[in-house]
Amino acid sequence: MPDQVLQYFRKHKQFIEDNLQLCEDPHDIEAIHNLRLSVKRIRVVVRIAAMINPESFIVADQLREINKLFKRSGRLRDIQVTRQLLIDFQNPLLDPVIAQFDHRETKQRKKFEKALKKFDYTLLEDLEKSLLKVFNGVSSEAVLQAGYLLLSEMEFDVHKIFHSSLKEKRLHDIRTRIKDMNYLNNIFENRLPVADQLNISIERLKEVGEIAGAWHDCLNLEKKLGKFIRKLAEDSESGSLQGIVAELVIKKQGLSQEYSCILMNEMKV
Repeated sequence: MPDQVLQYFRKHKQFIEDNLQLCEDPHDIEAIHNLRLSVKRIRVVVRIAAMINPESFIVADQLREINKLFKRSGRLRDIQVTRQLLIDFQNPLLDPVIAQFDHRETKQRKKFEKALKKFDYTLLEDLEKSLLKVFNGVSSEAVLQAGYLLLSEMEFDVHKIFHSSLKEKRLHDIRTRIKDMNYLNNIFENRLPVADQLNISIERLKEVGEIAGAWHDCLNLEKKLGKFIRKLAEDSESGSLQGIVAELVIKKQGLSQEYSCILMNEMKV
């Protein structure tokens, strides 16, 4: 079991290194996406290690520099996703908005490239060495127990976040936890009692993540278009754009209701 977790880490460490190289090509949008996915996955490995050795293995310390690059890539990725969603509408009225996002992407790309050049690959090697020390001599049972504890912690977070506020942001925070649950389950190859603890199957958990992702896309696009419309003020095109926003709001509300119903009625949050 310790070897299994370490192999998972090494696989995604290699993916990160490969995609860091691919990210140098400004046209390779998927490389940034894949880079971020692998960083999210190794974050979960680091949390397992912290469960095993909480005193000497501090998650924030281990991931500080990696998280800086992750955040910078996130700003660029957010713009790229929103731009593509705008293009998918195939509406000429959105051309000025798309042009604005082209400009933003260029600016964020420069900032990302600067962070990319500064990134020290030896950080990943150092992280692997730290993980090796944590897992050295640890039994499979202890690693599996750490997985159980982390799953319970994530489940508790979902309940706490859902009932702590009525703001939309809480649904995004829960979406992050659901993703982490899926990554955790992948690490342990379905050995964790996810279905029993969450009251839904792994397949359903993945579906919830997809619904949450679609809702989040609508939310982001609604905010971005709303901001652009406010700048237009009394411009004749603002009315037509408001129609697009109205469609987004309806779609978002439907997804939000579906998402919330699954959380309450199936996951019993």
